[in-house]
Amino acid sequence: MTQQLIQNVVDIMDNAHSQQQQLSESMNSLLEAKHQVTFSAEQSKKSLKQHFKWLEEKAIEILTHRLEELLSEVDRVSSEALSPLTDCEDILNTGISAAARVMEEGKKILGNNPDDHVEDLVKFKDNPDTKQLNSVPEIPCLADVPYLSVDNFHCDLERKLNQLFENEGRVLERAPAQISDIEERPGSLLITWAEVDEEVEAGEFCVQYCYGRVQSNEDKNITFHTAYTGPNTSCTIRHLRTNTPYSFRVRSRPEGEEKWSVWSVPRTAITTIPHYQWNNTTEGYSTSNEEKTATRLPEGQTRVLYSSSSIYCCGFPITFRMLDSGEKTPFDGIGLAANDEDSETLQRSNSIFVATSGSVFVDGQEMKTKLPNLTRGSSTTIETENLGNGKVRVSIEVEGKAVTFDWKVEQSLDASSLMGLGMRAKTESVCLFFGMRFSHEDWKGEVSLLRSFGADYHYQTDDRLSLPQRIN
Repeated sequence: MTQQLIQNVVDIMDNAHSQQQQLSESMNSLLEAKHQVTFSAEQSKKSLKQHFKWLEEKAIEILTHRLEELLSEVDRVSSEALSPLTDCEDILNTGISAAARVMEEGKKILGNNPDDHVEDLVKFKDNPDTKQLNSVPEIPCLADVPYLSVDNFHCDLERKLNQLFENEGRVLERAPAQISDIEERPGSLLITWAEVDEEVEAGEFCVQYCYGRVQSNEDKNITFHTAYTGPNTSCTIRHLRTNTPYSFRVRSRPEGEEKWSVWSVPRTAITTIPHYQWNNTTEGYSTSNEEKTATRLPEGQTRVLYSSSSIYCCGFPITFRMLDSGEKTPFDGIGLAANDEDSETLQRSNSIFVATSGSVFVDGQEMKTKLPNLTRGSSTTIETENLGNGKVRVSIEVEGKAVTFDWKVEQSLDASSLMGLGMRAKTESVCLFFGMRFSHEDWKGEVSLLRSFGADYHYQTDDRLSLPQRIN
């Protein structure tokens, strides 16, 4: 009885410890949420103060400039109007002075016995000042002279300013677009976002990413790279390193407008699924570009080059892109296989094989449908759908021509390997090897003809005609 009570105490303590850990984790999440609110509030206040300070300074600058323009206009009009009046004033002053001189001279002549000075009387008559006594300049009518005033003061300017400033700025609880989901893909992440502002209908989105964990868009030391711009609400960011954190953010703008919305809060995610890789130890081939590109060497036995492991899982597409080509032989080509046990050929059981001639083989049997030849620059895309019970629906497309069929795969499942890829172990999961086989070795330093083949992959959005942009 005592032992059972002791065990009950131990169990209760274990539950309390677990509860404490969960509550501590919840507390950390809560503190992070509170920090996000307080930090963003402080940043918003700072932005508002900066913006309205700029607005105030800009308004004063514009008003001061306008006042100077109007004062200059008053000076110009005044100067132009006064110029002829000043000239007229000078003429009048000259005439007044001349008349005064005439009067003074005449007074002097009359007071000095004029009968004895007939010659002075004659000169006085011919004096230039005397001749101008009948010349009086025309003075403009006051109605024709400018009378400066100011006008065009908007009586409803205050109302318009109030209306303008009342709508200046808006406090948003969240950015209009938010990242809603991030899914792992081989060497990549599928980013999905959604609109959360019902008042604005976005016509275009922009997604950016950066390395590392970022909590705020205000961090000026972080460099974001644009991954996608367009109308879709999802895109796949490719060529990512596994187990490496990346941060993503999204913004939007209505169709036809130039101004983007604010950025969403950055979200951090990692992919634990490695990108498609060739086996880098197979004789006769060399690999590069993080083992995504394989090159047939001029030496070594002809054999199949497989992927590093059964890393291709049904449900994802895979594209083989020919970077260069050469002479073709019947057993050369690319394909998928349930295992890598046969190093001689892919034209065998438990595999699908696309020969360089375009022939398609399923479990070693040739199909009637023939696809275009595999040549330099061509791409072969294989898409699969797991139907359950080992059945896989396969669609192979080469240069626009496709063939679809159901394939029965005999495969022993390895749950631990699936978990190692960062995927859930499912009894229905079908993971395969991808491979290629090219036999020619007679390439001696002809770089332009060097036999080089690469495997790449892509993911499509819901709109198959609009693919997300690729990050090189």
